[in-house]
Amino acid sequence: MTPHVASRPRLVSRRSFLGALPAAVGLIAAGGPRGAWGRGEPTRSPGDDPDALALTLPVFTSNGAKVPVTVEMSHPMEPGHYVSSVSVMNERDPVPLKGVFHFTPLNGQVYLAFQIRLDRGASDVVATAECSRHVRWHSTRSITIPEGGGGCAGTAPPPGRTGPDEIGPPTIRIPQLIAEGSIGPHQTIDIQIKTKHPSRTGLEVREGKFVQAGDPLYLSQMDVFYGDQPISRFTLTSALSDNPWIAFRLRAPGEDLLRVVLANNRGQRFEAVHPIRFS
Repeated sequence: MTPHVASRPRLVSRRSFLGALPAAVGLIAAGGPRGAWGRGEPTRSPGDDPDALALTLPVFTSNGAKVPVTVEMSHPMEPGHYVSSVSVMNERDPVPLKGVFHFTPLNGQVYLAFQIRLDRGASDVVATAECSRHVRWHSTRSITIPEGGGGCAGTAPPPGRTGPDEIGPPTIRIPQLIAEGSIGPHQTIDIQIKTKHPSRTGLEVREGKFVQAGDPLYLSQMDVFYGDQPISRFTLTSALSDNPWIAFRLRAPGEDLLRVVLANNRGQRFEAVHPIRFS
């Protein structure tokens, strides 16, 4: 099986993508009253605002190569006042940045679930969210991974999985369509992306230290479009798990084509599309 490389769409640059976001924001009518988000202190912690930023991950795992992480917020997602980005980090890891996720009001709600690599030992994972009014929220959770359970090292492909069969096209799954058979206009729906792609840091541990022993291979970017409008841009790193599963939310203003375009650090591009139709 050879890698499925999308040739029809062309990934837009970061500048042009983010420059197009105000136009996408303008397509969404403000829904509901405006809250008090963005007022007061410029930086907030969960203690200041318990519902502002929820970060969930296990307190212990023996598999640091596939650690599930979920980030949620109840912040408004309105034009001119929305969460613009969420980043996830672990400063002690050899690959500290786990991902940066850019949102627009078209997401409808801040929800993110994915799987990451973490190294052994006890450490903190930190999620930071920023809204369009430049207020930041932080949430920290501790996790312990035993000796031998870390996931940041390793250059060789897993046994039995070598060559081009390691890479395949992404797929889009919408749980509401499967469970209920239909969705309605302006409904916020879950989008799940599953793709077949390795994530290798190229790092090895030698004499207790990480060294770059091989070339990394990983998905570096995921762009989400609804029709011609950019919805989200996810900046990914080699700290993503193998065969990553990424979930987020989308508010569908009308019937259109959902399109997800991924790229890896070697310039290959992959695409999945799913029509959104109302009953």
